[in-house]
Amino acid sequence: MTSPTSRRTAKRRRKKLNKRGKLLLGFLAAMICFSIWNALHRDSEENEPSQETAAVSDIGQKKEAKEKTAKKTEEQIKTVDRNQKISNYLNEIGFSGTAMIVRNGEIVTHKGFGYADRKHHIHNNPLTSFYVGSSQKALIATAILQLEEKGKLQTSDPVSTYLPQFPNGQTITLKNLLTHTSGINGHIEGNGAITPDDLIKDIERQGIKRQPGVWDYQDSNYSVLAYIVAEASGESYEQYITNHIFKPAGMTHAGFYKTYHKEPYPAVGYKLKARRSITPYMPDLSQLYGAGDIYMSAGDMYKFDQALMNGKLYSQKSYEKMFTPGSSSTYGMGFYIAPGSYSNHGVMPGFNILNSFSKSGQTIVILLSNIQNNAKLGQVNNKIYQLLNQE
Repeated sequence: MTSPTSRRTAKRRRKKLNKRGKLLLGFLAAMICFSIWNALHRDSEENEPSQETAAVSDIGQKKEAKEKTAKKTEEQIKTVDRNQKISNYLNEIGFSGTAMIVRNGEIVTHKGFGYADRKHHIHNNPLTSFYVGSSQKALIATAILQLEEKGKLQTSDPVSTYLPQFPNGQTITLKNLLTHTSGINGHIEGNGAITPDDLIKDIERQGIKRQPGVWDYQDSNYSVLAYIVAEASGESYEQYITNHIFKPAGMTHAGFYKTYHKEPYPAVGYKLKARRSITPYMPDLSQLYGAGDIYMSAGDMYKFDQALMNGKLYSQKSYEKMFTPGSSSTYGMGFYIAPGSYSNHGVMPGFNILNSFSKSGQTIVILLSNIQNNAKLGQVNNKIYQLLNQE
């Protein structure tokens, strides 16, 4: 038999062993948990890229996206250069802009020359957009002739039909406005924005200088016409031009000055001064409502010319009316009429535009330049016709 003392001693030993066992089990359990966590964490790190790897991957993705965009852009911008003599000539004279030349239905040249943005070294290309200045008067004239065909107005209507307070409005007709024979003084461009209503009120305040019938080129003639387009159509002037000229003609890079910066390739306008190019001051183009607030690409100008010739925009009767001189100046409605061709011209701060096509429609020469005073585009146009005739 064991004594009571021996039994107590054995009991204490068993307690110590149980305690040590529990501690050992706890330690082993902690070690196992740590090993599992470490394995999982290591696996996660192996599957997750490091910051350096992620950065490289990001750069690679951006590069790939940029290359895809460049390729897509390259596919969209189709440069055509089939007459080296014309290209050489335009390079020699330092032409900066986009030239589009069509002969017998074939595009001879559709190419950018020089820089659209000299500061950022962006070249002009076939999709570059330019302010077209007074060349847009042909669009306003087209809108008036369309509305006449729809019975909304008559070019023989007196201006007072639409603007009762207009000076000499009972005598001045819409045709006088279209042909620059109205005799008005016109608006003097100021600084800052102006509403169409306030612009018309100022033209009315300026009064007249003579009775209608004498050629006197005034931007305000076409500002009044743009206002009448809105009055007669029930649409804003911008909506009307977009819906009834841009869209049916398929002009996808044409619009009004407020959206110019949204174009993929908007040209910056320059002026040469002491052999240096400067960016001239551009007034708020609300001051040129209807007479200088539109931009487009050379391709869009070509589409407009085509739409006039093929009857997409109006009838043959309206076409003949547009291209009939309204005075000794040879100006019809938005175009000058020469013996063998029709043309219009636009000059803006930093921009110089010439749009010309032969009466047969077989030759079209469009020159949109973002240097205001680099070349006399009338002479350039004539030289291009000569080079075409040599072929």
